[in-house]
Amino acid sequence: MSPADLAGNGELLWPTEALCPFCLKSSPARVEAQGNEVWLVKDCPEHGRTESCLWPDKDSFLRMNSLRLPPAPPRFFRSAAKRGCPLDCGFCARHARRATLVEIEVTERCNLRCPVCFMSAEERRGEAPPDPTLEELGRTFEHIMQATTPQTAIQVTGGEPTIRPDLPAIIRLGRSVGFEFIEINTNGLALARDEAYAAALAEAGATGIYLQFDGVTDAVFQKTRGTALLADKLAVLDNCRRAGLQICLAMTIIEGVNESQIGDVLRFALDNRDIVAGVAYQPAFGSGRFQVGQSGAPAEFRRFDARRQKRLTQGDVIRLLAAQSGGLLEPGDFWSLGCSHPLCTSSTYLLSRGGKPTPLTRLITEADYLAAFDPQSPQGSVLADIARRRFPRHRAGLAIVVMNYMDCYNLDLQKTRECSMVVMSRDGRLVPFCLYHLTDAEGNRLRVEP
Repeated sequence: MSPADLAGNGELLWPTEALCPFCLKSSPARVEAQGNEVWLVKDCPEHGRTESCLWPDKDSFLRMNSLRLPPAPPRFFRSAAKRGCPLDCGFCARHARRATLVEIEVTERCNLRCPVCFMSAEERRGEAPPDPTLEELGRTFEHIMQATTPQTAIQVTGGEPTIRPDLPAIIRLGRSVGFEFIEINTNGLALARDEAYAAALAEAGATGIYLQFDGVTDAVFQKTRGTALLADKLAVLDNCRRAGLQICLAMTIIEGVNESQIGDVLRFALDNRDIVAGVAYQPAFGSGRFQVGQSGAPAEFRRFDARRQKRLTQGDVIRLLAAQSGGLLEPGDFWSLGCSHPLCTSSTYLLSRGGKPTPLTRLITEADYLAAFDPQSPQGSVLADIARRRFPRHRAGLAIVVMNYMDCYNLDLQKTRECSMVVMSRDGRLVPFCLYHLTDAEGNRLRVEP
């Protein structure tokens, strides 16, 4: 059966290809409007039909999809497209976009065991594989440089990368290879509890901290991370401020847990613009460990219905953010980012004009955006880079990004072929982020052999 032949429940917007959430095999699928909502409908020959809501309203969905920029292809392909997505990742010859942000996992160990963790870190305590050595990481940096450019953003992640005592040496290693931007993805505990640590990372060449930041109260952190962390998060800001190390706040959003604090996190970021360069809003996705409906898990977490799944989407977060912004933002201020598929990530950028934060997307036209877009800009910097060129006299603003990570329920292979946010696997392949972390409906990881 082809995607076009698949019977649906609503108006067909376009056919596509997806994965069955039970077996992770490719399935014909259709993106369709059911009433005003947009859904992904797919049929697996073995496991039947599943549906997932993609967006709360058709009009804004189609508007976001229409802002499409021509892809800059990868510099080279590691593998031929023989078995089909997702089995040829590395990149294969069907991949349409080059990487603009590459993650390197330096450990699978962690100093927390969060109820929500796409890495499933500390799932089996004491059984994490050995960390890659500095020599191995040196080869990893070299492989990435061969496939990308010095301007490609590197994110050092885990697990929890600050567990490694040689993290400054890893950063220096990446900088010596020639990478200009190295960011640390962290829960912040080490940065909070050692005043000198932020300065050590900055001196080693780190250019930013991607800080897990799910809300502004300990009640939220108790549910999302299993412990009270607000004091630690505030200490991270103080220590990074002294070190001159900028921060992006990363908020995982779970319906019934912290969606009411989306606006609070925005205001917190604006109040700390001297050190906070951006906010990344991330609707929770089901890959890895998402302890819903399990003994001891927060009561607000609800198990995803694998047959007909509906939860917070990128479109929902944009609406909530506008509603909670006190009039600062409107849904139309968010534009798709040209560095990936237009339905993967949206953003706006707040500049200070007359003492008031103003969205850049109200100051330029879509034609201006298309003309000024730099295909090398990573997700969080697309609009910031344009703002620096168009308004050089303005001080740095605040990037706001809404990221639509995919899991086994809503993964669309057309989107993964345009992914620019990738993970460097230990065997040297560049794998789209959502495929790298993909697990089935029971939590079993997708295994892609080279």
